[in-house]
Amino acid sequence: MSGITDSKSSIKKILNLVEEVNALNTEYIPKLSEQQNTILQALEAFEQEKNQKNATIESNKDSINSLKEQISKDERTITTLKEEKEELTIKKKDAMEKIEQVQNQIQQLQAEIASKKEEFESRKERLNNLEQKITELKIEKDKFEDNLKKLEKDLEKKFLEKKNYVENYDNRVKAMKILIKHDYIKSGQVKLIKALQPGTTLELNHILMAIDLNEDKARQILRKMQAQNGPIEFDEQAGTVTLKEEVDF
Repeated sequence: MSGITDSKSSIKKILNLVEEVNALNTEYIPKLSEQQNTILQALEAFEQEKNQKNATIESNKDSINSLKEQISKDERTITTLKEEKEELTIKKKDAMEKIEQVQNQIQQLQAEIASKKEEFESRKERLNNLEQKITELKIEKDKFEDNLKKLEKDLEKKFLEKKNYVENYDNRVKAMKILIKHDYIKSGQVKLIKALQPGTTLELNHILMAIDLNEDKARQILRKMQAQNGPIEFDEQAGTVTLKEEVDF
């Protein structure tokens, strides 16, 4: 900038010199006098343009520095984004694995649901069958209860009849025992049993000597009593009789 100023001063000096020369001899340099103002204006315009360009350069330096800072900031942002991308890639991989696990679990659950559904349908069918059987059994139960009531009435009636019969039979047995005890009844069977002793084996001949009974008749009575599981043991070949337990008349 100082070089241009010096040139301007030099040009002014030259122009002054030209004016002096022009004043002395205008005939020899007629155009130089006419162009001196144009040259000065051009120099001033050039200096003004130079100043504007210098200002523009300074302004551009600020913009360049700002752009450099922005680029540096963007580079840091890019680095951060790369790190975040790598982290997101890892997370995505983990998420995909979890999704696959969940899908497998869903498939397994669907299979279990299908199995449970089949089991439910089977149980439902069995339940319907059971309900039908319960209904049938209830009908049978009602019939059975009706029959049971009838049977109870019949049994009660028969029980009363048997009770009366037993009571009458007991009375008859008691009466029979009294008659036998006082010798009002003297059958061959009674005579034989009375002649025996509990737990003692006796010969039939000796027994018949003590009672008034025919041997054939006695053997016939003893065989019949033994066949009816009476309280005796009769050895017909040996001709002996044993009373196994006492008989209460």
